[in-house]
Amino acid sequence: MSQGKITYCPAGHSSENSSYFDYRNFISFDGICSLCSREHYIEEFKTWSSGNANIDNIIQESQINNKYSKLHWIPYDDFQNIKHMADGGHGSVYSAKLENGIKSHWNFIEQDWKYNSIGVKVALKEIKDSRFDIVEFLKVMKIANKHEYGSIIKYHGISKNPSTQNYIIVMDLFDGGLHNFLTKKFWDLWWGSKIGISLSIAFNLSRSHEKNLVHCDLHSGNILIDYNFDLYYPYLDLGIDLGLHNLGNDLILNSKKNNEIYGSIPYIPPEVLRGNEFTREGDIYSFGGIMYEIITAQRPFADQAHDTYLMIDICNGVRPKVPDFMLNWIPEWYLDLMYQCWSDDPSERPTAAELYVLFFDVSELYGNIVNNNVTQQLKIADENQKNTSKSQKQELFELFSHSSKLHPQSCYVSRYIRTLHGLHDLLEEIKSGKSSDPNLLLSNESTILRSKTC
Repeated sequence: MSQGKITYCPAGHSSENSSYFDYRNFISFDGICSLCSREHYIEEFKTWSSGNANIDNIIQESQINNKYSKLHWIPYDDFQNIKHMADGGHGSVYSAKLENGIKSHWNFIEQDWKYNSIGVKVALKEIKDSRFDIVEFLKVMKIANKHEYGSIIKYHGISKNPSTQNYIIVMDLFDGGLHNFLTKKFWDLWWGSKIGISLSIAFNLSRSHEKNLVHCDLHSGNILIDYNFDLYYPYLDLGIDLGLHNLGNDLILNSKKNNEIYGSIPYIPPEVLRGNEFTREGDIYSFGGIMYEIITAQRPFADQAHDTYLMIDICNGVRPKVPDFMLNWIPEWYLDLMYQCWSDDPSERPTAAELYVLFFDVSELYGNIVNNNVTQQLKIADENQKNTSKSQKQELFELFSHSSKLHPQSCYVSRYIRTLHGLHDLLEEIKSGKSSDPNLLLSNESTILRSKTC
């Protein structure tokens, strides 16, 4: 099976052969050969179909060219114990057990496939929005998966609900969204944990931007987390759902104004609310909203209607306010950074890579005896939170009460919104009351959307 340092499989493939772009063919004595696996994937292309040739092509191309994270067509009957979890802007999310697992590699000794994730729970995101372009999403998903260290969130592939004929995105299952985690764990989170969460989000966002992907819909509902969050290995316990990721080059080449956008108003940057394209800098503005949630456990602008008037306020420089009694729990440098992310001028916002480096450096300092300004502020903030009075804790408890504080026409589920550019001819009529605001939720719409969670 080997000659000198060159290894051969029974099919005659050599370890000197190229298998995936610049990677040499991997052959092991326990039956793995990358080229054998690739050939068997190709042989099986004719045995399955999603019903959409474009989807088939993307899955097949990933199986031919992606060394580590391939996409798969997963039959619906492979899912067991399907349970509804939540509803979101594009559809519904379910949990399920993956009965037969996911193909890992062809074993040339046993002459059969080896499978990973047998019996593992996964998340099923069923797409019910007819305007959602599943093919474009798959193209982005393939790019996000194409990395030897995993992806922003692990996407396993696509399935289809035979009853509804809706496509399903199969992905890693997390305990829940960041907002629910923060409200449940707020009093247990010291600054080491808050820095760890910020670091993990910045890390995932910077890797997304490195791949020339812009998220375009970053908010706490798209940040998924395991509730036993490990401060020392944050990357393993938190991920960012792709949301509306777009290719950066497409955005740069497209300079037209937009009449409509998709998202949640408090997280949308002012330039996008005005009708401009979403860029990497826009993601950083959204990150500022997440920084706000990490320190307050409250979503931005929770006490206001999410309408055209709020959009105008944001474009005029209005930003969410941190409750006064919380200010001594927060290091000054963190507040400064949050407001820098919220800058009206996109060029003044830090990059995702800069945020990652900054939070990484702070995480290295936290808990050490180094006595500089940053660590001193962190220690004081932790001590101040520890010594919080009962009355202040009661005030915070009331902030957590949705019934008393959340505005009935606020909305944290992504939806289609008319930009100020798209409303240009109607703005004066909306202000005078002659025309209704298309961005203001009606009472029945508000009830439906607020029952959704992502």
